[in-house]
Amino acid sequence: MLERRAPCLRLRVAGLIAGLIAALSVWTALPSLAHAAKRGSKSQPAAVRYHLSIPAPTTRYVHVHLELGDARGKTTQLAMPAWAPGSYLIRDFGKHVYGVEAKTLDGAALPVTRDDKQTWSIANAGQGFTLDYEVFADELSVRTSYVDDRYALLNGTSVFMYVVGETHRAASLEIEPPPDWPVHTALDRASTSQLAYTAASYDELVDSPLLLGAAQVREFVVAGKPLEFVLVAPAGTNANIDKITADTERIVRSFARTLNGLPFDRYSFLLVADPVGGGGLEHHDSTAMIVDPWVFSKPSGYAQVQRLVAHEFFHLWNVKRIHDEVLGPFNYAHESYSELLWFHEGFTETMETRALLRAGLLAPSDYLAQLSSAWTGYVRKPGRNHTPIASLSREAWIKAYKPEANHSETTISYYEKGNLIGVCLDLSLRLRARANHTTGSLDGLFRRLWALRDPVSGSVGIDINDIVAAASAEAGEDMRWFFDRYVYGTEELPLPALLEQAGFVVELGSAEGREAVWSGIGGYRSVTAIEPGSPAASAGLMLGDEIIAIEGSRVDDVREANERLMDLGVGATAKVSLFRGQRLETRSLTTAANPHARIGCTAPNQAGDLELARVRELWLLEHLVR
Repeated sequence: MLERRAPCLRLRVAGLIAGLIAALSVWTALPSLAHAAKRGSKSQPAAVRYHLSIPAPTTRYVHVHLELGDARGKTTQLAMPAWAPGSYLIRDFGKHVYGVEAKTLDGAALPVTRDDKQTWSIANAGQGFTLDYEVFADELSVRTSYVDDRYALLNGTSVFMYVVGETHRAASLEIEPPPDWPVHTALDRASTSQLAYTAASYDELVDSPLLLGAAQVREFVVAGKPLEFVLVAPAGTNANIDKITADTERIVRSFARTLNGLPFDRYSFLLVADPVGGGGLEHHDSTAMIVDPWVFSKPSGYAQVQRLVAHEFFHLWNVKRIHDEVLGPFNYAHESYSELLWFHEGFTETMETRALLRAGLLAPSDYLAQLSSAWTGYVRKPGRNHTPIASLSREAWIKAYKPEANHSETTISYYEKGNLIGVCLDLSLRLRARANHTTGSLDGLFRRLWALRDPVSGSVGIDINDIVAAASAEAGEDMRWFFDRYVYGTEELPLPALLEQAGFVVELGSAEGREAVWSGIGGYRSVTAIEPGSPAASAGLMLGDEIIAIEGSRVDDVREANERLMDLGVGATAKVSLFRGQRLETRSLTTAANPHARIGCTAPNQAGDLELARVRELWLLEHLVR
């Protein structure tokens, strides 16, 4: 159950006005603070100066030279982050650091002590000093850093140390790239050099990934704001940069219409085409993405690229500027536990779909088919209602990214369930608002939260009560019950019922053909999931079992084992041979009819209730003229 707190929107508005007046007076009196105010920073001590170079790309080492000119303590601590915001796993970036050396500003050596896995102490005796170190960049992902002989993708938290307790310090960065390697980043350029950059704080520095190397670049403007799309494909790609950029522009325009403008000065889409894949990671004024280089010619593959672009771009609102109070400013030394990841990630998936609909990149009928498929897959997952999604969000550090053998039986992705909660809430708000003779939607919920932002920092820290208050205002009634049931409780989501209430045709059908045969076994090389009450559970199969034969015929993995069981049909009894550790075991399994219904959702052929028809039209954005 949620802590109950009466919404106080009038107090919020009053505080917002007072803050705006104060901010304007400060801005007028001290115009030099404009850059610092970009990210909500206050007056700061001298900037930390960084110099980054990659003298020998084939070694994969990044060299960092750091200068702290006004260190006043007898000892100064510097540290590498333990994690990258947006990726909720302790990565211990300090393990990639080598050759740490400190010197006075005059060049005399200073003692350096490594205090723990991520912290170093410099005995600087109250004077400024420099620090040199190398980072081994050998992991290509959007959360880490990678260098080879063609390009480099550098994530700031895995490269730059920070002064402990002083992440508010401004930073300057000079980059010395290998010859003919252009630099792409959302950081502001310094006036002194094309390869010199400034940041209002350490947070801003490391929240701006660097992509170095030959690239295809396209630029465009939306709502008066410049954006760039940067594509690096060292091994080639079938991507059409002009088509991707045009579609990206349509996505950006869609979000700009939804949120009434764009909240940045300049934005960069940084895309690496590499077979490793890897998804994307959101940043304050940019995103880093990695996709397979040959996925663009496949309609389904290209659709996933569009989704990735839309997802990461909406994060510049949801989690970067509208964020759980614990997710900024960051503590880079240890975990920041949030119960709102279902909102920050799941609802972002919901809004990415709405942007694609609005942009005309996703047909309403295709969306209904995708939603039907998503729900069909979701209800087949035994862990979907085992633990409240708010708790799973908080436990992401130890469960989502460190799964145990029983993971699928006890958990569900906060992306997957969060998205379906977002769809259910959107429909609920529209239907409740209709009953209360007003209008409401998930779009409106985000507009309300965005209106709470601080006028100086351009962001707002929220908690569940703010989300409930915004939802209640959209619906025209108290919506706390919804969150009690589906976010802090484990009741089944009411998606089919909500779709029917909105007038859609919802059909629940049984699995047909081979899919009608059910074993309840999941996994790949070994069994990783056994559905409760399934034939596999009745047969005594265990997590970790390695199935090697069905009815005496060899199988290579769980998928092939299920294929052989399907061959036998419903109600057939089969001998399952398996290794349990070092023991060879045999179990008897009798297949059953698949109990999981397949949902189908389509729009009605006739409008029927005109008010409900309007609800459906607005939900699917069919009213737009494109």
